[in-house]
Order: sequence, then structure tokens, then C-alpha cells
Amino acid sequence: MARDFSAFFGRYGWPSGKGRLPFCIGHRGASGHERENTIAAFRRATELGAEMWELDTQLTKDGVVVVSHDDHLERVFGIDRRISEMTAAELAGLDGVDVPSFSEVAALGRETGTGLYVELKAPGTGMRCWQHLAKMNQRFACLGSFDTAQVRELSDAACDFPLSVLIRVGHDPHALGDEAGADILHLCWERAGERPQDLVTDALMHRAFDAGREIVLWHEERPAILDDLMKLPVLGICTDLPDLMRPSAVKEKAVGRQG
Repeated sequence: MARDFSAFFGRYGWPSGKGRLPFCIGHRGASGHERENTIAAFRRATELGAEMWELDTQLTKDGVVVVSHDDHLERVFGIDRRISEMTAAELAGLDGVDVPSFSEVAALGRETGTGLYVELKAPGTGMRCWQHLAKMNQRFACLGSFDTAQVRELSDAACDFPLSVLIRVGHDPHALGDEAGADILHLCWERAGERPQDLVTDALMHRAFDAGREIVLWHEERPAILDDLMKLPVLGICTDLPDLMRPSAVKEKAVGRQG
């Protein structure tokens, strides 16, 4: 099943001819190589051929959007503090903690020509991210969440960026797409057994496409499954290891170093 994405790209002002589809979306950057959601991880993902970065948003006590999957810093940095209980300055002043602001990551995206696939975690971050992207005229971006209310808030505000709803195993993607007012169904089915690709049926895809929606797939690091997913007519696939999807980018970099 071939898919023409030109209408989607035109509607949202995404760059045409950017890499190849499905897009390689570096999950929290190249998080299989660098500490997740850091500037180093995002830069590395682009070096490894990713066209977009998946990133997560939290909100500081003084209302600054920062990029971190968790509000709590324990898992990633081993520190018993919460982002939501600190000001941006306090967060930036912590030794051994590297949590970039959303504006920093967006600036790196502009510098490298990389798209932003923004997963909204903390409520209140969606409108702020949208306003920043619109102000910078940074069109190569998408805003989404597991929380349908956060996506619906943007949809109801006539957000002119594509909106994504993230969907857990066992949930009805089409019903959640309707509830959220989403343009993209993001299937987070990496834990659905040994062959999660079998769940992405022709019937599911046709129904999404008929409703005017595109599909993005979970983060996948199993080469055989990734090979199957890359044959599907989907917009993008997340991965911790962009080099699995874009081995030619790694080879080109190696050749450049030798030269």
C-alpha cells in the first residue's frame, strides 16, 4: 500500500524531500547512545540520520517548559527532586543534571533542520510549545500526548500544527483519535508480544487514512521488526537507535572522517 504524504506536508508546512519515509524519529533523541532528552542525545540522533526527535515536556515552578520524560529526577539523574517544585534557575543550577529548556531544543532543531515530535507530559506545556513554535515560524513539528484532554485543548484552540494522540496496547485508536481531535494516531505497541507489527493491519490503516489521519509507530530496536515496520505506509517510526533505520548515514559519516 503506497502512501502519498504531500497533502499532509503541504497542509502543515513541513519540508518536502526531507529524508525518506517513514521518518526516523529519534526517541528522546538517540537515547540508546546518549542520556535521554539531552542536547547530546538530540544532536547525536541527527548525526545518525534521524529526521525528527521525539521529546517530552515538563513545567518548572515558574512556568518554563523543559525537556524531560519524568517530573522526578531520580531515574535519569539519581537526584531526589521534582522539576515542578523548582524554578528554571534552580533546575539549571543542579550539579550533574542536564535538562534543556524547550526553547533550547527547538533552537537546535532549527539549526540542524530536524523536526520536533513533542510529547506533552505536564499539563500546560502544549499551549506554551505551540506559541513558541508559531513565534519562531518553526513549522516542522508535531504536538501530541497520551492525555486526550491536552490534545483536545489544542484542537479546540485551532492549533495549526499536526496533533498526535498516543495509544496504549488494547485501546481503540480510532475512538481516541476522535476524542482528542488528533491528526496522527501514534501506536505505542512495542510491548505487544514478539510480533507487534501484526497489529498494524490493513484494516486499521485504511480506517485511519479514510478519517484523514496518519500513523506513527512505537519506538522499536529489534532489527527484524523494524524492517517490517519500515515497509508500512506510515509517517514515522520512533527508535532509540536511529542508526538501525538509517545505516547509510552512519556509513557516510565514517567515509567523511576517513577523507
